[in-house]
Amino acid sequence: MTVSGLDFRQTWLWRQAFVNPRSDSATDEQEFFRTQYLAIRERAGHLVSRIAVDLPGMTVHDVSHLDALWDTASSVAEGAIDVNPAEAFVLGASILLHDAAMSLAAYPGGLVEVKTTIAWKDAIARMALAAEESDSGEFDTSDPPEAIVRQIVPDVLRRLHAERAEVLAEQSWISADGQQIFLVEDSDLRQFYGPTIGQIAHSHWWSVHKLEEELSEDLGALANRTKHLVDRVKLACVLRVADALHLDSRRAPRFLRTITKPSGVSALHWAFQERLARPHIELDAVVFTAGQTFGRDEAEAWWLACDTLNAVDRELRDVDLLLQGRGKEVLKARRVKGAGSPELLARTVKTRGWRPVDARLQVSDVPRIVENLGGSKLYGNDPTVALRELIQNAADAVQARRKFQRRPSNWGEVIVSLPKRDENYWLVVEDTGIGMSEQVLTGPLLDFGTSFWRSQMAMEEFPGLMAAGMHAIGRFGIGFFSVFMLGPIVKVYSRRCDKGEETGRLLEFRNGTSSRPILSPAERHEVPIDGGTRIEIMLKADPFKPGGILSAGSYSQKSISLAVLVGAVAPNLDVSLAAVHEDEAEPVVLPGDWLKITDADLVRRINPLSDRSEIEGRKADRALMQPILGSDGSVFGRAFINPSKYSYMADGGWVTIAGLRASRLYNVQGILLGEATTAARDAAQPLVPKEALATWASDQARLISELVLDEERQARCAEVVLECGGDIGALKIVRWGSDWLNISEFEGKLRSVEELVIGFRGDFEYDEERDGVHPKEFREDFAQNAEVAIVLRHDGGVLRSSNMAWPNSLTGQPKWNDSNVAALVRSLISRVWGDDASEDEEERGVGTVGYTEITRDMAVYRPATVDVEI
Repeated sequence: MTVSGLDFRQTWLWRQAFVNPRSDSATDEQEFFRTQYLAIRERAGHLVSRIAVDLPGMTVHDVSHLDALWDTASSVAEGAIDVNPAEAFVLGASILLHDAAMSLAAYPGGLVEVKTTIAWKDAIARMALAAEESDSGEFDTSDPPEAIVRQIVPDVLRRLHAERAEVLAEQSWISADGQQIFLVEDSDLRQFYGPTIGQIAHSHWWSVHKLEEELSEDLGALANRTKHLVDRVKLACVLRVADALHLDSRRAPRFLRTITKPSGVSALHWAFQERLARPHIELDAVVFTAGQTFGRDEAEAWWLACDTLNAVDRELRDVDLLLQGRGKEVLKARRVKGAGSPELLARTVKTRGWRPVDARLQVSDVPRIVENLGGSKLYGNDPTVALRELIQNAADAVQARRKFQRRPSNWGEVIVSLPKRDENYWLVVEDTGIGMSEQVLTGPLLDFGTSFWRSQMAMEEFPGLMAAGMHAIGRFGIGFFSVFMLGPIVKVYSRRCDKGEETGRLLEFRNGTSSRPILSPAERHEVPIDGGTRIEIMLKADPFKPGGILSAGSYSQKSISLAVLVGAVAPNLDVSLAAVHEDEAEPVVLPGDWLKITDADLVRRINPLSDRSEIEGRKADRALMQPILGSDGSVFGRAFINPSKYSYMADGGWVTIAGLRASRLYNVQGILLGEATTAARDAAQPLVPKEALATWASDQARLISELVLDEERQARCAEVVLECGGDIGALKIVRWGSDWLNISEFEGKLRSVEELVIGFRGDFEYDEERDGVHPKEFREDFAQNAEVAIVLRHDGGVLRSSNMAWPNSLTGQPKWNDSNVAALVRSLISRVWGDDASEDEEERGVGTVGYTEITRDMAVYRPATVDVEI
């Protein structure tokens, strides 16, 4: 077999998995997986060879690129991680398939099949609209001209390729004689490993956060072939890093560029990649160098290389963050040397006749660079996220100034306004913080993925700040870029708090990140009077209309005030927060006030759409709101148990991160302090310890039993209390006939009867197959039998995500039939009637609708000492 370029079979990763003797694998196992990979490679090579036909401007994506990924993967994995033969097979197959769908050949139905996709229809519609707006001529979208098709195909294939890669390992092509042809010929391997290969191939286009969510569970061993598990997260990380790092001249051969003549941005990619040498590792950094320097005529190509390597650096850091968090193996490389500093990068990727000091180009097209490296949009489409990020940055700046100038812990302010200038609304966020120098404005602020507060420049600009205990909310250096969700025209005014007025600067973005920002001296009256920063965004959407920043959401026609929105976004910020109304700044949040304001005011703050009269009318709730305290008096929240109306809908309080809302709560109203679990800070883990949570829950049970008259609500609260590890005390838990009973009442009732008929699935619901009545009659007239008991079915969880249920993950509270109360009731039955009490399932009459008896399958318990006649 001919192998192009550096022989992948000589790479460390290949030899470690398939060639070198292993104590955990037999030679025939290595040989089997090696042979199977090579068979797939032969077929995949034909498939990827078609990419150059359908995407002629792209850099090399043929089998030589795929082979080279063994080399780049080895460079970051050697000596750091172990890949067993089964994992190497899966990784190799994922490498072969991750870009293979950037060709019509990946679709058995060819172009006809591609035209059935939503991506194709979107692209056609966009082209039609552009043609209509430019007066270039309309066309039939069901049968577009050949020129339009040629223009759309590459874009659609790029958009679909990662998703399509997920099915390629199991997909078949039909030969001329009608036979099914597969990339993975061995049916056992295809059926067992195919889905995982597809997912990992697809994952190179996911966010790192999604990768962790989707691939967290290892794949077990293929029986009779291996004893090895497949660590899917590890392999996905290796693939995405290897793919990101392969940017050298092997991707852009000079002669191939000469004969293909790429144009536009593609030409710039070829221009910089053909100069780059194979990257190497120094300590924990990947080092890129260039065989040729970049002259002034190649400056754009150099800047594109700079942007791309900055994005690679972010990829490495995100992957490292994920792997570090798992507590397992990590890659050797954690960053790109020189990333974040054009001048440092120019020491290895050299320029000739010019210096790359214009930091404005670092953000020239960050969204495209991130997308090209497989990242998805970090924040989604919620416009309030940008406001949250702006407030977070402003709060960080105020906190820094407090530390730097030894100001009081309640000093400083953030003011938000929404002025209308001419016909446009502007969102303005101003702080009295530490301010930014010109170097910070044109450096870390614009360097996607680099947090200023954790950079070398922070220590150089503000010596002693970190030592003084500065702990920034922002950690990932990405929050500022969220402002472009709101509009492309952005102005940043800033002056360092310890410098004169003449140092004030204005950084203007006139067309989002697609054009270079303009840096200029700011007029004295434009910058914050005592130093600090003001950011202004011209909103692309009317803030009061659906989709605007003040819109209450898709389920409501309401809009909320700016003050209400600001309070909801940052309900317990440790910096004074004000909103401008009729030219006056009105306080919205004060440091620590969330622990002092009335319960009703706190609920209204965190739930802007709450009905004011309903909140104020529920006096019991106001008495229930209690702080959550640690053994040393530390505050972890202020909340009360409030069972969600619908188990699938989070309608409670919030977990906040440094005072900013992050994750919505179920069954609990109020605020729990938390820490971020994602870079986007859209998910959080509460910080409250197990013991503090249990104590608070027990206190809640006592208050609820005293103050809440709704006994059914008490029963739902009991489920939450138990979920939190608390003691339910006198809360009602069982409805026996029409009476609700607490623990002591239930035990007393048991002692007075010789049989218990009980259901653990909650209220009886209409059963079309069993009930001979009309549904409306059932709903209105059903009367439960007095001798029948039920336990409500309610999920007592407080926080849910794809891989975690809290507080169950903290308390480890055991469940039976998904109900803590059900488990408690069973234990009470055993305590009263003994462990030998009989338990049967029988069909029993549970109630009536008029004169019609309603029956259900019920659990029937009897004490062991009772003889039952048959």
